[in-house]
Amino acid sequence: MSTLAELFPNPALVEVLSLFLLHPEKEFYQRGIAEATGNILRQVQRALQRIERAGLVIKTRRGNMVYYKAERMHPAFEDLKRVFLKTVALGDVLRGALAPLADRVKMAFIFGSLAQGRETAQSDIDLFLVGELSLRETTKILGPITAELGREFNPVVYLPEEFKTKARENHHFITEVIRGSKIWLIGNEEELAKLAQ
Repeated sequence: MSTLAELFPNPALVEVLSLFLLHPEKEFYQRGIAEATGNILRQVQRALQRIERAGLVIKTRRGNMVYYKAERMHPAFEDLKRVFLKTVALGDVLRGALAPLADRVKMAFIFGSLAQGRETAQSDIDLFLVGELSLRETTKILGPITAELGREFNPVVYLPEEFKTKARENHHFITEVIRGSKIWLIGNEEELAKLAQ
């Protein structure tokens, strides 16, 4: 699957925008953004100008420093965040991490506060997986990503038969997850419904 990076004029714009979308609760200054994204300062400044003109960040001056923060009230913010998470940001990182286990993972998605757009600075990223793998394997794979993204993961792992049994028994947690908002990484709603039957 191609990423949204192909639609943007330069990779720096994608990386800077991803930073704001993944960390909407944080304020950043230009040099901090350059360090976090690995881009030179001039590229970051150009990207910030475009993002600010689009109304996706709020610029605040405090003394000699200028800080930027995501404008979560922008009408397109949540939709854009979901698109980025599914493609160029967290979604790509997670898909890449899960790639070695792809033949054993039937479905994987983000659920909880992030999928609902209610996350805070303290929110974990809730990750739901169904497949022939253990929680220990999953945690080991997520370790490097936790350091890379600066976000903690809360993985929930079910074997396919275990998931199917709990879904048929209308287990409260499974029912809530099935009905709730999701950001799909592997699989889709149709496959989830079939597996839950």
